[in-house]
Formats: sequence, structure tokens, C-alpha cells
Amino acid sequence: ENTDLTAAMHDLTAHDGNVWTIIYSLHREDAERLGYNNAAAWRKLLVSQQNKFAEAFHVPVSALHWYAAYHDADTHPHIHMMPWSDDPKCGFLRKDKLLHLQSVLTNMIYADELKEVYVQKDIAYKDVIEAARAAMRRIIDQLESVENPPESIQKKLLELALELRTVSGKKQYGYLKKPLKDMVDSIVDELEKLPEVAEYYAVWNDLRDTLDGYYKSKPRQHNPLSQQKEFRAIKNAIIQEAE
Repeated sequence: ENTDLTAAMHDLTAHDGNVWTIIYSLHREDAERLGYNNAAAWRKLLVSQQNKFAEAFHVPVSALHWYAAYHDADTHPHIHMMPWSDDPKCGFLRKDKLLHLQSVLTNMIYADELKEVYVQKDIAYKDVIEAARAAMRRIIDQLESVENPPESIQKKLLELALELRTVSGKKQYGYLKKPLKDMVDSIVDELEKLPEVAEYYAVWNDLRDTLDGYYKSKPRQHNPLSQQKEFRAIKNAIIQEAE
């Protein structure tokens, strides 16, 4: 709270090991809205999380030294943090550890907002799964009643059903050989073309983009539904319906 800058400079120049420099920046509107437009708020945050920094350096908290400065820049208020340790076990700060520290601070600063977005994302995830399953059930019912299901899905589903007869053991996506996985993926691609599935998947992607925006500046790539690993449940539902 009452840092002696002369003593701080002495500490830094006396240390002959690595001194790390970390910058964490916010948009001005976020800093104002969330109360991180002053040094005291940042100091409270860093003190509360200094055990996480110690973990990243693989040293006890007592062996971690750090100073930080708050810069009230016009568009991007930010801090400069300089941590180091005299502990010989203190190694390099790997990129994954640095990203983890970034996430720790982000989760603390945006805690309430993130909680709401995660809730919405979970709801959207369930909507995508249910829409795909409902579409599959509808298509199966149409097949059994000799109605007119989407021809592309009908053909691929029947081909998958025939191929699954030759499979022994667990009939789950993770256990299938690549040719069968490709068949399942192609059915997911067709399901994604259905308006109800596409609409829910677009909502889920928007929420994922929002969450990623808290942690990264680079926009995330929107993969086809068949290549989005979170939705493997759809693939196993297709296999069950084919059986």
C-alpha cells in the first residue's frame, strides 16, 4: 500500500535471475463498469490471487516477489506486473501457465457476467442436441411409415445401418473405424442444414464467441457441427437411431 520506489528498484537490480513483465489490459468501458479504474482495486485483485502466480512459478507464496503499477490509459487502463523469485526451483513461465493466469484474472474481474453467459451457452448446447435428436427421430418415423424423409439423410442412414451390422463391440463414435466415423460425420453435416438445427447452432456459436472475447483478441473459427468436438452426443444419437 505504501511502496518505497527506491527500495523496489534496489530489489530489482539486486536480483540476477529472471524478472517477468506481465501486462493485463481492459477496455475503458469495462474498467469503469466493473470498478477497475483505480490502483487500489487492482492491488486487491493481485494480492487475492498471488497464490496462483506462485503456483505458476512452482514456488511457495513466501518465495514470490512482485511489484505492479496501474496506468490509467485513455482507452485501455492496464497494469504492469513484475514477478520474480529467488527460489532455485523457479523455472520459466510457460505459455500455458501465463494463459492460465490470464484466465484467473479474467474470471475474477468478469465473474458475474461470465456466469450468465455460461448459463446461456449451456442452454443453447442442450437446444442443439435436442433439435438434432428430434430431427433424427422424425426422419426415422418417416422411414418406418414410408413417408418422404430428406433423401440425403435417408440414404446415408441406411448405409450406416448396414455397415454397423458388421461391427462387433461397442457401437459408439469413439470406437468406430475412420470410414464409419466419416459416414456419421456426413449425416451430422446434413442435419446441420436443417433450419431448426442450424438456428440453435448459430446461437451456441454466438455465445462461444462472446466467451472467447473475454480471453482472446483473435476471433475463433466456426467449425462445421460435425467437427465441433463438444457435440459428440449427436453422433452417438445417430448411431443409436441407425441401429
